[in-house]
Amino acid sequence: MNHTFEVPCEPEDRERLIEAATMLEDKLDQVTTLKGESKVLMVALNLCYDHLQMKQETTQYCLRLDEQIEDAITQVANTSKEN
Repeated sequence: MNHTFEVPCEPEDRERLIEAATMLEDKLDQVTTLKGESKVLMVALNLCYDHLQMKQETTQYCLRLDEQIEDAITQVANTSKEN
């Protein structure tokens, strides 16, 4: 949207911040039907939705991994008892 900002950040965070800014710019370019504040709000809403979706998927994945680890531990414990 033709704005330039100086954002103070740690040197190790610079690349990720540039990546985030590029991603935001790309998302804004994809919304051609809206302008100004409405456009920014729509992109922000979509990014937040995507974040929540990924958070939920990550949580479900971690729970499945926990179950698999517990199953593996149980199998090892049962095998050890048999021997």
